[in-house]
Amino acid sequence: MKKITFLSIILMSVFYANAQSDKLVEDGLFKVNLLAPGVSYELGIGSKTTLNLEAFLGFALNGGSDRETNFGLYPGLEADVRQYINFDRRLSKGKNISGNTGNYISFLNQLQFGTPIIGNLEYASDYYYNMALVYGLQRTYKKGFYFGLAFGPGVFVNEYNTDAGILIDVRLGWVIGGRKK
Repeated sequence: MKKITFLSIILMSVFYANAQSDKLVEDGLFKVNLLAPGVSYELGIGSKTTLNLEAFLGFALNGGSDRETNFGLYPGLEADVRQYINFDRRLSKGKNISGNTGNYISFLNQLQFGTPIIGNLEYASDYYYNMALVYGLQRTYKKGFYFGLAFGPGVFVNEYNTDAGILIDVRLGWVIGGRKK
């Protein structure tokens, strides 16, 4: 019982200290993405740490002059924990960090399904899972426009293969509300 009480006091102290710290990331950013149409929510979980959750639609087109053209829209999910690494330097230079404008490192996870919700082009595999350790940057501008780029070594898995390679993730869109001025 003493151990549980001691552990509870320590955990409450950590949460209290975290609540009292100056949080540099946004509490929450709702973003609409254009390149891979979808929505994401970036939740501030620490002083310089966020949890980014995204739902998107992937698009594929297959065809040619002497064969039938097929297409498909495929649902996908993405989740990553981001640790922003240059907020202090940006602030010391008088640069903007609102909208989580900065550079980060992250463990990125993506899952895309192989059966289209619209269209007739079915992938060979029922799913595609990607995980990567990435270096990323995100820039958010005054009108809410943002872009992001993340890249790094990753593992790509489907029901038939496991491969290694470089993951590149590009995002363009708008932040809807929640941005510090």
